[in-house]
Amino acid sequence: MYCSRCGKPMDEGARFCSACGAAVQPVAFVRGPYPGQLVRPRHQRVIAGVCAGFAQQYGWDLPLVRILATVALLVSCGTVMLLYFVAWIVIPEEPYLLPERSSAGNPGPGI
Repeated sequence: MYCSRCGKPMDEGARFCSACGAAVQPVAFVRGPYPGQLVRPRHQRVIAGVCAGFAQQYGWDLPLVRILATVALLVSCGTVMLLYFVAWIVIPEEPYLLPERSSAGNPGPGI
């Protein structure tokens, strides 16, 4: 591990750089959803992403899922709306994915 401020090597458990005194910034990696997990995507959604989540999970056509949901809403007298709100709360939102960490900006140990 190298200091992001001065580039000197540091111990893995260090909280401060011994050379310049800069605090080590913790890196939080957000993992993607489990394979096969139903999530509400952050793109291609109109209201909450419930229809987009089902279409993405099962490989269905998104406009068709939205049309079927609208027809079911009109026929069900509001039951589908209640189920939609429950799904909005229960189905987790797709996490933000951080870019892969590279060592291109960190100098090597001999520098």
